[in-house]
Amino acid sequence: MALVPCKVCGSLNSDQAEICLSCGYPTQGRKRPMIFQVAAIIIVLAFVLPTLLTAIYWIKLQLKPSSPPQQEKISRAKIY
Repeated sequence: MALVPCKVCGSLNSDQAEICLSCGYPTQGRKRPMIFQVAAIIIVLAFVLPTLLTAIYWIKLQLKPSSPPQQEKISRAKIY
């Protein structure tokens, strides 16, 4: 019999115990509902995706050869 920490509160329990004696939750922790996992993925994508797209756009600009600026012909208005 070995002592393992509870995944919820951290207190030591027997490895054969299913419920923590200190907090009353399962010693292996509670499984999160699927909605929390999906929400976490969406939040990560919301922060990472704009940064990733900006980096790709910046790299494209660096790789694209710069064309010389074209001079515009300035026409002067005739004064009558």
